[in-house]
Amino acid sequence: MDGNEKALHNREAFQLERLILFTDAVFAIAITLLVIELKVPRLEHRTEHEATNALLRLIPEFIGFLISFFIIAIYWTADHRIFRFVRHLDGKLIWLNIVFLLSIVLMPFTTAYQSEYGMLATPWVLYSMNIIATGLLQARIQTYLRHPDNGIVAAHERHHPDLDLVRPLMTPLVFAVSILLAFFVNPWVLRGLPGIVFPLLGIYIGRRRQRLERIYNEQMAAEHA
Repeated sequence: MDGNEKALHNREAFQLERLILFTDAVFAIAITLLVIELKVPRLEHRTEHEATNALLRLIPEFIGFLISFFIIAIYWTADHRIFRFVRHLDGKLIWLNIVFLLSIVLMPFTTAYQSEYGMLATPWVLYSMNIIATGLLQARIQTYLRHPDNGIVAAHERHHPDLDLVRPLMTPLVFAVSILLAFFVNPWVLRGLPGIVFPLLGIYIGRRRQRLERIYNEQMAAEHA
């Protein structure tokens, strides 16, 4: 690697690092805004009974916070996982990531909205659409990374299990189903749906990844044989 190539490599590495740091900061702010929405209740009478009732009234907010906290955490780990394959940036990838982050920073608002009006369907639909958009945008980024014409990812890594397109589409699928159910089932059922379905999806995705990783490793071994 001559001097010009080394300078180009260092510049691209610096640009990628800036994007990753910016992305991490946006995720951190979004998670912080989630907890800011949890207001300490005001007690008209400072009694144990009133304090307990005030906490019980906050249950919808706590449920919304926990769901969104783990969803944002899942998308942060996914973003971290896929960007380790990026060899260089281009303008389209940067803007795809910015639009993806837009859906992330909207989540504290849609979380607060559906928590405040938990017995209504419309806030849940808006919240679900926010999460669906986030998942579809992540899938779009992965599609862009995998495309051979873009040259973003090394050829031998395009089919790595961590770039599998099934994983980012699972969460949108769950929340799309919840939108269909929103006008027919009890709101508490909708809020419990992710807690039931996600562990099952985690098992499926884990087994799928093991299978894809075995196939990928066999292909790499065959190519280097």
